[in-house]
Amino acid sequence: MSLLWPESIQLRIGPEALRLVRRRQAALEMPLAADWAASLASLPGLPRLAGLHVTVADRHARYLRLNWPAGLKAAERQAFVDHRFQSVFGDGPWTSLADRDAFGRTSLAAALPAGLPLALKAWARARSLRIATIEPAFVADYRRHCAGFRGDGAFARLEAGRVTLGLWGAGQWRAVRSQPVDSADAGAAARCLSALLPALPVEDLFAGGTLHLAGATPSVDLLPAGWTCAGLKDAP
Repeated sequence: MSLLWPESIQLRIGPEALRLVRRRQAALEMPLAADWAASLASLPGLPRLAGLHVTVADRHARYLRLNWPAGLKAAERQAFVDHRFQSVFGDGPWTSLADRDAFGRTSLAAALPAGLPLALKAWARARSLRIATIEPAFVADYRRHCAGFRGDGAFARLEAGRVTLGLWGAGQWRAVRSQPVDSADAGAAARCLSALLPALPVEDLFAGGTLHLAGATPSVDLLPAGWTCAGLKDAP
């Protein structure tokens, strides 16, 4: 491939494996070791200057709904997000990511283990690669599907042993939860939604909405009153 057109490569860091996806080639999967650097070192050589789009499984990520304090200055923004993740999860250190356009309103923020972005950058630098994006899987899949969402609702992402669900109403994020489950299926997504709704503050309650979910839809009796389920065409 010409250096004028660097190759675009997808690196998916799953719950237990690395998956490398290149154009016109079979996907390559490698086991994920306990050490990020060692896992990345096991990957084969890649074309110099290739652009990497990295997606990180929800098992490795953490998510928070943020209410930005009034009067928060731009220079204080990152410190506020970092403090919230450390206060809630406490098992860091974390590298936090927040929506840059969400200043002054409710938004969704994510964080990754601090060692992961550092290992990715060191590995890419040693291989003469370019990291184009690093995204947690829930954020990447929500962004890919959200143009088709209408009204109040929720989006659930399923991966091996985990369900991650974000809930919105009146155009604002109301809650987000990522939890381990015995079986990551449509029923687990419905039960996660049912458990999350009663925990909302009174001012955030709303009558119903649409649960957006890839794959099979849950039985009606598992959905909270006032809720329906809409399937997504392609699985996350």
